[in-house]
Amino acid sequence: MSKVFFTDAHAKPGKPLTGKVGRLLEAAGLGEVVAPGDMVAVKVHWGELGNPNYLRPVFARKAVEAVQGAGGRPFVTDTNVLYRAARHDALGNLEAAAQNGYTRETMGAPLIVADGLLGHDSQDVPVPGGSRVKSARIASAIRWSDALVVLSHVKGHMLFGFGGALKNLGMGCATPAGKAELHQDLRPKVAKERCVGCGLCGRVCPEDAITYGPKGRGAPKPGPDAKAKAEIDESRCIGCGECVAVCPEEAIPIQWETAQAPLLEKTAEYAWAALEGKQGKAIFVSFLLDVTPDCDCCDWSDPPFVPNLGLLASRDPVAIDNAAADLVSRAPRFKGSALEGKPGADKDAFTALHGRDWRGLLDHAERLGLGKRSYELVPLPGSKAP
Repeated sequence: MSKVFFTDAHAKPGKPLTGKVGRLLEAAGLGEVVAPGDMVAVKVHWGELGNPNYLRPVFARKAVEAVQGAGGRPFVTDTNVLYRAARHDALGNLEAAAQNGYTRETMGAPLIVADGLLGHDSQDVPVPGGSRVKSARIASAIRWSDALVVLSHVKGHMLFGFGGALKNLGMGCATPAGKAELHQDLRPKVAKERCVGCGLCGRVCPEDAITYGPKGRGAPKPGPDAKAKAEIDESRCIGCGECVAVCPEEAIPIQWETAQAPLLEKTAEYAWAALEGKQGKAIFVSFLLDVTPDCDCCDWSDPPFVPNLGLLASRDPVAIDNAAADLVSRAPRFKGSALEGKPGADKDAFTALHGRDWRGLLDHAERLGLGKRSYELVPLPGSKAP
């Protein structure tokens, strides 16, 4: 069984909750993960504008300090998103981070958008054991970092059911095109009423599967051209998602309502790709604080549905996710929360929230060799048993 270290959420004078981050990382073996001089990606989700329940910057700062204490050279990082919001490109992404309290000054380390200005700074990572993904599009700064410290805010999710370390790895380290591949099972189609014939999708298509206008001519010059609507040749399309990610008019919409099993299995395979080459060089901290029903990508947040439970740390992303889900499901529920009255809420909180069984993500990750669902929970000295 993998060890998952636990500390409760209690604090007292001289012993703040933030101070427990460093102790957890030390217990989980940060000194074995980070070597002096390592460039260390501290992967976070710094929150969508309008959402108040993302991971607080003070916790990320403590992780940065722990990495620095181990001799590492940390940078705090996240990736661009697929949907149209502030975090769709690096400029808006860093502005959102700053508004949410993540800056060079508050972190004590640089902030880097891992996949570059427009989300095209990508490395293709083959997934030899993948049943859904042959090659994953992983953000370059994640791929080329020497070590990873993954900080995850545990919460529910409308598609995954549960969001933790594996989702932060798989979806969170993918480029926008990779996120498109994860979310949709169907080949993209053009919504002609939205297309302005700008030609961007044709220029990024790796298979030359996109033409314009009734005669199928090549990409037009940039600028609106109502007579030159994009056409996708399904016989040539490989479903890479580059056109979905780049379209400024959302004229090639993503199919968000993907089937559950492919979504979870593809995400596990992307998580494998994010960790490829980093065996023994990754560590995970999960925050069971402000456990809300929905993702931090939402520009709003419903209240938490369980009390603050504490923090977990492990070298095993599968074990830490299983432990987090178990602890939340065993916790008392808040009256009037989104979980109240949901069938099965007394057994599996995360499946009950949205009717999405999250366990397939962990099962497939275990099959890929990312870790084990079985775990030993190890409370830090002085922590109350959960």
